[in-house]
Amino acid sequence: MRTFADWNEPLPGSMEMDLVAHCGEANRGSYVHSLVLTDIASGWTEAAPIVAREGTLVVETLERIRMGLPFALRALDVDNGSEFVNNRLIEYCLGHGIELTRSRPYRKNDQAWIEQKNGAVVRKLLGYRRFEGLAAARAITRLYGASRLFVNFFQPSFKLAAKQRDGAKVAKRYHPPQTPCERLLQAEAMPMAAKNKLREIAGDLDPLKLLEEMRAVQAYLAALADGETPPPATSEPPNLAAFVASLSSAWHAGEIRPTFSIEAKPRYLRSLQKVSTQTLIASPSPTLKPVIPPTPPATMQEKPKPVYAEPGQARVQALRMVWPIVCRRLEEFPNINATQLFEELCVQFPGRFTRKQYKTLVQRVNLWRQAARARGVVVGPKTYRRLNDKPRGRRPDIFKDHWEEMARCLEERPDQTALELLVEFQVRYPGRYSLHQLHTLQKRVRAWRQQAVQRLIGEVSSLAPYVASDSARLASG
Repeated sequence: MRTFADWNEPLPGSMEMDLVAHCGEANRGSYVHSLVLTDIASGWTEAAPIVAREGTLVVETLERIRMGLPFALRALDVDNGSEFVNNRLIEYCLGHGIELTRSRPYRKNDQAWIEQKNGAVVRKLLGYRRFEGLAAARAITRLYGASRLFVNFFQPSFKLAAKQRDGAKVAKRYHPPQTPCERLLQAEAMPMAAKNKLREIAGDLDPLKLLEEMRAVQAYLAALADGETPPPATSEPPNLAAFVASLSSAWHAGEIRPTFSIEAKPRYLRSLQKVSTQTLIASPSPTLKPVIPPTPPATMQEKPKPVYAEPGQARVQALRMVWPIVCRRLEEFPNINATQLFEELCVQFPGRFTRKQYKTLVQRVNLWRQAARARGVVVGPKTYRRLNDKPRGRRPDIFKDHWEEMARCLEERPDQTALELLVEFQVRYPGRYSLHQLHTLQKRVRAWRQQAVQRLIGEVSSLAPYVASDSARLASG
């Protein structure tokens, strides 16, 4: 057994190993795993796909990775999974002189190096979608073939040099950032022949070609995971000039990787509905109303499932995901009202936001406008949906058109809350209702329940004489 503090500056070849599951949302059935190894001394990272989680495939894949390492494999540290802790891997390590250790159960920090690479390399490349079958495994093999060279030869990283604790304050000092290849070239334990081989490989590599190939395979895997027809492979050489030009301007549109998935971690995004990158599309009309896609009839729709924010930093977390959408809307119409923005978000994400999050949105919109004015953006007077020349008076009954339908829903399910009822009708009639009307609906529901109780009492009272006469007849008989 080995902990995170037991490495003590090992030589190149001491590696941690782990499996990354590509199961998507459902952890069932057979799906592709990634076997990932990282070197403690240099950060050299290797990855390979496995079509199923099985000990024999782990050993075979490990053998292929070991043959391609630029150094000798000296030690392996694994977790307590059955795919690692078995006789096959033990016999393999004994036969090749490899020291095999495992971490403590339920202590992920014992494998901090490999856990960091799982997120920084594997999840950045493949995301959290589900991949299964040989076709996906072959594509992932091609992706790892290009990313292996790109990460190990062109991607520098920091390495901790010293850490000093002064009470609750921790001061850390790092070495200058280096690539794994540069660290291996500076290692005294590496033989000169291996260093010359690394210099030869590094001299023949083109990072732009590697990056272009990685993006092409990512697009192929995204189409494969979505059930679409993958783009055909072309034999023509890539247009690197156009690719480099797209990289310089990709950040303007907020580029999202092809393998990005909203349903992935963090936790507060798992229950959100899947939305496209163009969630809110501004209409050309001066009223600035969002374009809402047509919805099927109410009889064809499924019952909406209310989604609530997680405890803790709920307001910040909920707005963090939709803030790029709000920024794009503000860039198009800097003088749009925050209330209208909030109503549009409530239509796109039914039941997600509350009044507390509305106040947070107003604060963030005001800060955005201050920064926009500093950048020279002209922000005119705020636009409101209601015109100022409309006469003031008692507000109309907003639930008048659909109250009979709401009452039928309450009769079918009397225990549902007013919030659940409002969310359901937000989905049935997009753009008609908002969370600002929740208090009014709560009063209407309370009044309906009081009337229902009065009707029930009246029915019982009307039956009382008949019940009394029946009781007297039974007593006399």
